[in-house]
Amino acid sequence: MIHKPILPRRWNKDLAYIFGLLLGDGSLPVSATKRPLGRRQRFQKRHIIHFFSNSKEFIINTFIPCFYKLFHLTPRITLQKRKSNLYCATIESKKLYTYLEKKGFTVGKKAKIARVPSSLPQKYYPELLAGLLDTDGGKKGNGFGLSTASRYLASFCIKMFEKFGLPYHSCPWRYKNHIYHQIYIGSKHMHKLLKAIPLENNEKVTFLKSHMPR
Repeated sequence: MIHKPILPRRWNKDLAYIFGLLLGDGSLPVSATKRPLGRRQRFQKRHIIHFFSNSKEFIINTFIPCFYKLFHLTPRITLQKRKSNLYCATIESKKLYTYLEKKGFTVGKKAKIARVPSSLPQKYYPELLAGLLDTDGGKKGNGFGLSTASRYLASFCIKMFEKFGLPYHSCPWRYKNHIYHQIYIGSKHMHKLLKAIPLENNEKVTFLKSHMPR
């Protein structure tokens, strides 16, 4: 089913957060489907938006409510991989797909080239970083941080940590002729992240709170 959304006219906190989530674990694939045309078949471009997560609870309680609040659309949830419990929230909308693309979202294979939209006001940077950390963020040794194939997102994360005075470590590594990036905060500074960045993933918030000083 093809859906028609309501589109925000301006950037706001929720839109920046959704962008962060989609930059982390979302996708706007370049795809087409064969459709009948008389005796022939033709390819018709699809406008599908995916969001993946190992937590169905996070999709239901955080992603979908925020998505609906912004666009008045409710994505459909499917289980992608039973063994790894990978869930996918999917919706098809040409209008929304085009809107996100024009706002600066990288369509197709974005992992290595994804970046923060140039039109995003800096006052909403914390919300976008929250979306990134709620998806691609996680435990790194004794710390917490971001792993990404995009040097642009890595640079953004570093600048934000520096802005909020969060001591960090940067560990790039090379794999199959590409440099991947890991930026993380040590355990004794992790509680400061909760004050600076509005994370909403309960699992990750709980992990950070477990390292609060006593």
